[in-house]
Parts: sequence; C-alpha cells; structure tokens
Amino acid sequence: MDELKASQRRESHEQWIRYQTVHAIAERCISTRNTFDGGIVVTGEADCVQRVSRQLSLTRRQAEILIDETITLHENLPEVLDTLRDGITTRWQLQVIASRTALIPADSSIIPILDADIAANLRTKKGAWSRARLRDMVDRLVFRHDPDLVRERRKEALDNRGMWIDILDDGTGVFSAVMSAENTRIAAKAVRALADSVCKHDGRTVGQRNSDAVFALCTGTAFECLCGRDDCTAQVRDLGDVVASVSSEVRIHVVTDAATLNGAPGIGWMDGHGVVIDEHVRDLAARPDAVITPLTPVRTPPMGVVAETDGPDTDDTPAPSTELVIVYPGSLPSDPYRPTQACADFVRSRHGYCGEPFCDHSAFDSDLDHVAEFDRQNPSRGGATSSENLNPKCRYGHLHKTFGDWIDVQYRDEDGRLITECITPEGHRILGDAETLEDLFPNLRRIRFEQPAQAPPTPRVITGDDTPPPNNRTAAKHARRRAERARNRRERERRGQIDGPAPF
Repeated sequence: MDELKASQRRESHEQWIRYQTVHAIAERCISTRNTFDGGIVVTGEADCVQRVSRQLSLTRRQAEILIDETITLHENLPEVLDTLRDGITTRWQLQVIASRTALIPADSSIIPILDADIAANLRTKKGAWSRARLRDMVDRLVFRHDPDLVRERRKEALDNRGMWIDILDDGTGVFSAVMSAENTRIAAKAVRALADSVCKHDGRTVGQRNSDAVFALCTGTAFECLCGRDDCTAQVRDLGDVVASVSSEVRIHVVTDAATLNGAPGIGWMDGHGVVIDEHVRDLAARPDAVITPLTPVRTPPMGVVAETDGPDTDDTPAPSTELVIVYPGSLPSDPYRPTQACADFVRSRHGYCGEPFCDHSAFDSDLDHVAEFDRQNPSRGGATSSENLNPKCRYGHLHKTFGDWIDVQYRDEDGRLITECITPEGHRILGDAETLEDLFPNLRRIRFEQPAQAPPTPRVITGDDTPPPNNRTAAKHARRRAERARNRRERERRGQIDGPAPF
C-alpha cells in the first residue's frame, strides 16, 4: 500500500516536470515573432503545438489542451501547481481547479489570494479530494473572494439556457437542454420514474428505456413495456400522472445558513449539484413547493449546552480552546439503536456525500452507519447512537464494512474538524475525505446529537439450555474492532503529546 501511494506521488512529480518543460517550450516559441514563408504565416503558438504533439505523440487538440493547462497553472495558480510537484495532487485534480477558476480575469487582484488559499487547503487538510469535494472547496473560496463575479456568472448561465440537437451517424442524434440545477433534477426524476415502470422482463437497457421515456414525455406518445408477455405485470402510468407525482414527490435537499436565507451574502449546497450562491438559495426557498426545515429539532429541547474542546483532553495537556456546543438527543427513546429523524437529517446534511473515501454518492440516498458498532447485547459497550459516531455510507460501502474485515474510525482533530479514517485488515491507515459540509457551514460544528444517558435497557431474553450461543464470529469481529480503535485513539493522543501545541 505504501508503494502504491509512493508511485502516485512519483507520477505527480513526473507530471510537474512535464508542465515545466512544456512551459519552457511555450515561452521560447510564443515569445518569438511570427514568421512569413511564401505568404504563409507560422505563429509561435502553432510551432509550439507542433513540437509538443509530435514529441509526445499527441493530437494537435491534446497538445493545445496541455499547453493551455501549463500556461494557466504557471501564470494564475503557481502555488497550486507546487502541490503537484510535492505529490499532494494529481493532474486531473489540477484540471478541476483550473476549470472552476477559469472565468476569473487573469489580471484580477484576487487571483494570487485565491491561489494561496486553495494551495493552503490542499496542504493542510489531509485526506481524499474527490471531484465533488474539490469542486465544492474551490467554489466556496471563489465566492468568498469575488461574490459579484459568481452571481454574474450564474445570471449569464441562466440566460444561455436552451435546447439543442446534434445529428450523429447511423441515423441517431443527441437531444440536450440546459436549465437550472433544480429543474434538471426534477426532469431526470420524471424520466426515470416512467422508464422504471416496466416489468422485469423488458429487454431494454436502462439507457434505452430512459431515451424512450424522454421522447414519450416530450411528445405525449405512449410509453409501454416491451416484454411481449401476456402475464406482464407492468403498471405504466399516464404521462400526466407521472409529471404530477414527480412534482409532488421529488425532494431536493439544500443546506444553507439562516442568515443567507434571510438576505445576507453567503452560499448554499444543493444535493446532486454542489455549491450554489445566495441568490439561488433564496430563489429555491421562494418556490411554492419549498419546505424549509431547521436542522435542530423545533419541539425537542436540547439536552444541554457544553464547552467543546478543540483537541484531545488529557491529564498532561489542558484543552487549548473551547466553544459552546448545543446537544440534542440522538436516539429514539424506544430504541437506542435508531437515531431520531433530526439526528439522521443532521448527519446527512453534515456530510453531504457518502462517508467512504472518494465516494460522491449522495448522503441523502445512503444508509446511516454506526462507525463504532452498536452492541445490541450490551449497549453500554458498543458505539453510541450519536452524531459523532454516525456517518452515511452508500449501500456498497455499508455492505463492505459489515461483511469485510476493514475498520473505520471517526474523530475530531486538534482543530475540531471531523476526521474519518479506514484501516485495512493488515493495519494500513487510509485517510477519509478532506472536507465535509462543516467546512462550508462552520456553525454545524456547534450542533451535537448524543445518546440519552438513560436509554431503556435491552430486553432480557430467557432461553433454554440447548439454545445455541449468539453469533460468536460477529461478536469477535466487533471486539477486535473495538480494541483496534482504542489502540488508534491512544496512538493519536501519544502523537499529540509528542508534537505539543501548535506554534501560533
């Protein structure tokens, strides 16, 4: 595993060397004057493209993209480019960053500040930067430094909405449309609802059914199951009923601060899309079908207000700083295993995405998992049903944890940031995601859901002498995971004592 990571770092450094070399060639070629030979103009840019494409066996278009990337990174994002040299990022991640900052004028005064902020986030926030989380981080920083530019960019994008077709070969074509993010989600839901109404014997692929459903919804023609069986069980609804049901059933989750909702500048986060600006948030809230729900329970009083430390509290080192944290009950009174609806909504809103490293699956379409397993035989020994011990996992990630031998841990570092890690069966540690939605909305750190101290006891079950014992394999696995997590916690505290407090 270490060698695999080292090979990725070497690959990043090799890509940095390539950028440096291409930049040197570009400076030499583009800075020279255009040449005239027999009435034909040969530009420095064209000469540079020829050199790069022929030497690296690339098409001219691929060479142009590489040269444009090189110039953009050197001139606008030099500190971000240095993270590639140091093996922190990869080429595709730099491409994402460059694309999210492309509309900022090169002579803007915020470019060097934005470059430094992005690089600082990449260096200080250890963990996985998936495409969605990287996009959210850059968009958040761009809005912080130039909100007017982002608002204008959204207005231009909405003004450019439209519908296009493109004729392909072999009698096919592409039908596409640009619309607001929320309308895209609603339209896609309507298409999938109609496409999924066929029976299991329909021979079309998912893509083929979706294509046929789009045509049916646009033209009002019938959409039918094509199984051809007399005993077909499909219940294909009327097109009008599909649209009406989707309009009332589609739920688009948007997270934002109350101040932004009430008119203050800020950002929001839309499930399935990412960061949206304040005007977009308020437009969504003003829709007649919008339902605004606070993340903290309205009818349930908090269990208390406590002072939360920013780091591990040991006998040798005092807590460096504190902040007030509001604590609400996290589990149902009737079942300590199940979180309350408010706790479940909060955990999903805090993560936004699946808690598995590098998985961009929506948290709102994921299972909630106890990081430290809940012990049904002895709840006081197992993991608590609390916001600090819950995270969302896509179905694959949840099954992999349940039936595999990996261990995941979740804790807060010395800065109070939520950190997740997974540990291979051999003991190799892999950091989870570098950011959660707490980095977009810091007030989320002030909310906790904890298991009530007096949860009802587990019912006592009296069995006969010949009753087989509980699943010893599962109990042994949970015991091993508890021991491994305890060892990791002691190791983190030991490292914290050795390193000492931060020098600032």
